[in-house]
Parts: sequence; C-alpha cells; structure tokens
Amino acid sequence: MSDPLKPLFSTPLDGLDRLARKAAEAVGLADVVRRELPDSLGQHVVGAARRADDLVVMVDSAAWSARVRYAAPKLVLRLAELGEPVVGKVRVRVRRGT
Repeated sequence: MSDPLKPLFSTPLDGLDRLARKAAEAVGLADVVRRELPDSLGQHVVGAARRADDLVVMVDSAAWSARVRYAAPKLVLRLAELGEPVVGKVRVRVRRGT
C-alpha cells in the first residue's frame, strides 16, 4: 500500500531544490556578467537572469543602465565565447542593491 502523505511531503522539497538551483544559476550568471563587463560597469550589476531568450541585467541605478546597454553587444559576444549565448535581447533594469 502506498503512503498517502508521500506526495504531500515530496513536492515542497522538490520545489525548494528547484528554486535553490535557479538561485544558484542566477548568482553564477550575475558573476559572469560582472566579470565580462568593464570594471566600472560590473561593480554596478546587482543581478542577472534569463527570461526566455533574453538576458536581464539588473543595475543599482538608472545612471548606469544606459552604459550597460551600450556595452551589451560586446557582452553578448563574450558570453557566446564562454558558452552562455544570448539569443534574444539584453534588457537592463534598475534594482536597488541590498
């Protein structure tokens, strides 16, 4: 006889594992983006994530968003060389750092 509580307890842990993996991927991607941008820009990146085919880069103020957009074509080339291709657009969003 199967345990009726097994689905109840296995699903949240699976969801947490999946969430932890996605968080680790986002942190890793943000680190790569910071490293591949010039130092003056990279220090203002507070996060990065993939949304469908797009790369979303979060910066700490609007003053840096245009500069990161301007650097996006070179960033896309460097990411492709590193095996992190961007198929869609690079979108830059402002998000206050912690």
